[in-house]
Parts: sequence; structure tokens; C-alpha cells
Amino acid sequence: MTAQLTFWATLIGLALGLPLGLMRRSQFALLRVPASTFIELFRSTPALVQLVWIYYALPILTGFQMSSVTSVSVGLGLHTSAYFAEIFRAGVNSIARGQWDAARAIGMSYSQAMRRIILPQAVRRMVPPFINEFASLIKLTTLASVLGVYELLHEANNLINSTYRPLEIYTVLALAFAALIYPIIFASQKLEQHWQVRQ
Repeated sequence: MTAQLTFWATLIGLALGLPLGLMRRSQFALLRVPASTFIELFRSTPALVQLVWIYYALPILTGFQMSSVTSVSVGLGLHTSAYFAEIFRAGVNSIARGQWDAARAIGMSYSQAMRRIILPQAVRRMVPPFINEFASLIKLTTLASVLGVYELLHEANNLINSTYRPLEIYTVLALAFAALIYPIIFASQKLEQHWQVRQ
């Protein structure tokens, strides 16, 4: 369940993050203002409050009730998309202005320049913060236990209620998350070192 929540939240975060990041750096206020409002709203409020609001308050406003798993996936996806959007925006902004000028000089449109020149260079700079955010997302899935989703923390609490051994169980839980997250961080560091050597 932890892997499932992480997968769907990452998918939603990536699908929304890129357009939101590009909208935020737009010169048009009609695009920039809504994107900025969305990003700052989700970055400045706790993820737990967002999950609870989506699960309990959204149905009151819309009449549409999602399951707890869907609510957590959507909530964490929206939360993550705000951070992914900033990573995308910062990565694109880090590319020298001359790259844009060169693309325009040879007749490329904005979308062509973004796809062929800017994003391929920016992706390398985005990987480390993306991996960090992905690792944080795995840890955020523990919030799903508040809505009764049977992920790792929820199962740990069930075990504690039946065995009364919180020290051992929470220690194993911490080690389980370390085993999940450390290889991802290690791979990110190796990838970053590989790219630095190639440069």
C-alpha cells in the first residue's frame, strides 16, 4: 500500500508539476497567478490538513465522496505537484538566457526550444531535488494512517495495540523506511557524480 500510494502520488505530481511550473514562469498573469496561488497554497499548508480536508470537507462541497486510498493518493499528488512545479521552474530558469536566444535565432518555437534544448539540459539539474522530494513523499504516506489506510504505520500501530511493544515495532518501522529510501538517495548521488564526471 505504501508503494501504491507513492506511485499514484508521484504520477499526479509529475503530470501537474511541469505545466504548473511553466505556467508560473509565464509572462501572462492569467496563467501565472492561478499557478502561483495553487503552488503557494499547497506548499504553505500541512499535508495532513490537506488530506483531511479532501476526505472530509470536499464531499460536503461537491457531494462526491472518494475512498480513503483515493483521497490520500490525490491529496499527496496535489501536495507533491506544488513542489515538483518549483523544481521544474527552477531547473528551467537555471539554463542560460543565451540558450533561448540561440533557439530563437534558428527559428525554433517556444515548445520546440523547451523540448529539444532547455529540458534536456535542465533535467540533469532537476534529478537531485526530484529524488529528495520522492523520498519525502514515501515518508508522507504514513499520514494515510489517519484516514484508516492500511499502510506501514497503520499496521505498526495495530501490532502495538496487540503486543504492547512500541519500542521494537517503531524501531523496525524506522529501519523499513530507511531500507526503502536510502537506496533511492544513494542512486541519486551516484547519478549526480556520474554526470559531474562527464561534464
